[in-house]
Amino acid sequence: MSLLAKNIQYLLDKNNINAYQLQEKSNIAQSTTFRIINGDTKSPSSTTVLKYAKYFDIDEADLRFKDLSDNIKKLQGDGDNFKVIKKETVRYVPLLNFVQAGEFCEYHDDAISDEFLPIFGEGYGKNVYWIVLEGDSMEPDFKSGELVLIDPDIQPNPADYVIALRKGEKKVTFKKWRPRGFDEKTGEEYSQLIPSNENYPIIDSRFVPFTICGVAVERKQILRSV
Repeated sequence: MSLLAKNIQYLLDKNNINAYQLQEKSNIAQSTTFRIINGDTKSPSSTTVLKYAKYFDIDEADLRFKDLSDNIKKLQGDGDNFKVIKKETVRYVPLLNFVQAGEFCEYHDDAISDEFLPIFGEGYGKNVYWIVLEGDSMEPDFKSGELVLIDPDIQPNPADYVIALRKGEKKVTFKKWRPRGFDEKTGEEYSQLIPSNENYPIIDSRFVPFTICGVAVERKQILRSV
């Protein structure tokens, strides 16, 4: 992350706002903020940087070249016995619906989204994205509206949850993946997509061809309604 991107993220956190709220309070588009923080825009124009400087009431040069945070979250302990806790890495990735994910799977272009959500920490793939689950085919294990993080660049293991695109369809489906070995008649390898809800049929690749578009690696789950 560049120093400018780090400073913008620091100021957002310090003022307890996100890119969408910043857009509402200024004329800085949230997509502009996401592209800078994620490193897609490495050299934003002076006009753009000045907008941030004016909003946060800070000198433009300081925003560009001064480390506004020493990357220390807090110090714990007494005297010389303390531990440095570093600020967690944050990256914003696209939030897609089933249709947008289908387009991304089919054409392999950059994911097109109007909304981005954060992921925290290291170790995530370059092209991961959040997807909003639809329907009740995976209940009770997953609920409609739940957010699942998808990595399109890894291969599934048996019993992984995946999104898949059935031949001739535009929307992906979210199911558990189960490889079945080789068909006795054709000798070809096949697999199945398994719903959690028994009212929905198993999708068998011998009869309904499908492409695995990504593997679920994380979920956001509400444990209690308020």
